[in-house]
Amino acid sequence: MGTAIFRRYVLIGAIGQGGVSTVYSAIDARRGRKLAVKILAPAMAQSASAREDVQREALITDRLRHPSVPRVFEYGEAPLPDGTVVPFVVLELLTGVPLIDVLARGPLPWREAVRIAATVADVLAVAHRRGVVHRDLNARNVMVTSTGPKIIDFGLATAAVEDGGVGRPSMLPGRSDRAVAPSHPKTAFASPADDVYTLGVLLYEMLTGRSPYPAAAAATNMYAGRTPHLAPTPVLAIPGLPSRIRDLVRACMAKRPDMRPAGAEVALSLWAVLDTPLNATIG
Repeated sequence: MGTAIFRRYVLIGAIGQGGVSTVYSAIDARRGRKLAVKILAPAMAQSASAREDVQREALITDRLRHPSVPRVFEYGEAPLPDGTVVPFVVLELLTGVPLIDVLARGPLPWREAVRIAATVADVLAVAHRRGVVHRDLNARNVMVTSTGPKIIDFGLATAAVEDGGVGRPSMLPGRSDRAVAPSHPKTAFASPADDVYTLGVLLYEMLTGRSPYPAAAAATNMYAGRTPHLAPTPVLAIPGLPSRIRDLVRACMAKRPDMRPAGAEVALSLWAVLDTPLNATIG
């Protein structure tokens, strides 16, 4: 393409397409490094809500600052060659495969599935502590990279509650940490328990290679970032799978949100299983 933003970020080619934005691989002409640039579609340039969504995602992603979340380098607005001004976000460029493509080949070995889920739970624990609910966790939004899984696409993320923490400067100009994570108008009702539920579904999918939902309902329920209908109580008859993992998946997918464990509890439990020698008995 060769299109440059601020004469600095030279767009090379599209690597991802969302509902209202496109992600491009790019070169930072000043530093000579490869990056990703997410740009709002020109057709949506006059939509105030779409512009707010791009900004919200940038601010929330920047707030998390977790090694398993893409780093945000810059947010701003820039004119395209046709004169349209659109918001953009400069992100860490990830090299990997979406988890959904990995699962297309079948279920994962249970230890690999648990390791990915433990990393995802780590990210959720940090997000929830900082007042953020992802609200769209699924196999499309997990990238499997050489350095481990990365959680992407916080486009539906929203504020849960104020974390009460001490504010620190954001990497985004003119923003403080306490100003980040405004509520998303479509998902403002979300709670951390929603993320824990979808983590349970994700772990079930990795262990079994299939959705816990009936085929006709799976895409509607999970990939819209919502859980209006809960899946049946999961059954995990997998040889060698520790009973603690089976119990944890069921707990994450409990019908009542108040019965689900916190993200931090899930992370600790999953890492504890991985730290247990293979020849040890896990109750």
